[in-house]
Amino acid sequence: MKIIGQRVRFGSHLGLERIQLICDALGNPERNLSFIHIAGTSGKGSVSAFLAEVLMRSGLKVGAFTSPHLERYSERFRINGAAIDQESLNEVVSRAEAACRKVEAEHPDLGAVTEFELATAAGFIYFDKSQVDVVVLETGLGGRLDATNVVVPVLTVITTIGLDHEDRLGSTLEEIASEKGGIIKAGVPIISGVQSPAAEKILQRIALEKQSDWRSTKDVPWVAHGWSLAGGMLTFPEFGTLKIGLLGAHQLQNAATALLAVKELRRLGYQISLDAVRQGFEEASWPGRLEVVTRNPFMLFDGAHNREGIDALSQSLHQIQKELGGEKFTFLFGMLHNKSLSLLDPLLPLARRFVFSRADSGRLPATEPDVMVDYVERRGGSALSFEQLPEAMDEAMQTPPLCVCGSLYLVGSVKRVLRRNL
Repeated sequence: MKIIGQRVRFGSHLGLERIQLICDALGNPERNLSFIHIAGTSGKGSVSAFLAEVLMRSGLKVGAFTSPHLERYSERFRINGAAIDQESLNEVVSRAEAACRKVEAEHPDLGAVTEFELATAAGFIYFDKSQVDVVVLETGLGGRLDATNVVVPVLTVITTIGLDHEDRLGSTLEEIASEKGGIIKAGVPIISGVQSPAAEKILQRIALEKQSDWRSTKDVPWVAHGWSLAGGMLTFPEFGTLKIGLLGAHQLQNAATALLAVKELRRLGYQISLDAVRQGFEEASWPGRLEVVTRNPFMLFDGAHNREGIDALSQSLHQIQKELGGEKFTFLFGMLHNKSLSLLDPLLPLARRFVFSRADSGRLPATEPDVMVDYVERRGGSALSFEQLPEAMDEAMQTPPLCVCGSLYLVGSVKRVLRRNL
């Protein structure tokens, strides 16, 4: 729809004043809702998927607000796994847009409302109107100044923290942790799945200042039992040994974070059965993240786009390579121009060859395919570039196993092309 995509990505005036005024203009729909608020550099989408699936299987009506989307904007607003229908999307976005324009007219000093603020307000309207029991709410970027941070949740979760969006969040893990930790609210329990001791120390300090109960996966004697293309296994106190459907060693850590959150939700009074936990963790899906699309020929999608994500992908591919008999991968790869070419480094030892194309976000320009070809060839690798994605796909599919990665935008574009060709 035309309203979406017309607004600026980042506001000239940092702060929560705009989104709070928008919510006020809408009658504060967010105050009628219960939220689980989730931030993190990596893993927040997977943790959201686990929690939403478990809560849904516990008989609750569960809203989920996530970003970015893969194929359609409607994916950002889901209830019990189903994306918002087009008519409802048009309605809530139109109502949110009217409130945004009102705020801009009355408070020009605060600058233009951003695209994400519009989406956040639309989500609040939709979930309030639909009378959901709980909303799994992902931050968009950071935490402290993120538009979602106007809510007071029942539970806060912070997943793995790494270096990403340094231009906005800071150049060190401590600075980024301080921004992510900005979602910690007074008296609201905080679940940490953070790996870095330096980052977790910052979060613990904030939790202490806010008098928020601190819960960390590091303080739980959970055990990872490994994973394969059939899924992963872990043992967690109170829940026993569980199977998860999401692939990768990092997903075992994400599952532990989600299980600690489920344990806390139970303590808060949510009726969550062991069956709901077992089924939810086995059936939870998160498209575009180590997603095996076809087995023969082997095709895998992963939206990793930062150092932590690419490192996790490369480690996972080493495991998958063993299961596939040691074959090297063809990588269909594209990334945005604000990413470092060094993201390719962990993939070089795994690569039979690279096929580069554009990762078109619609806002940020893509890294030129020829620039990536030059980077790989100077390091002894084989690479081709294509301006048109369908041509790049045709070429890459000639030499499976294939891994599509480098950007969620690229993964989404490939999914759309494949869907058109079905």
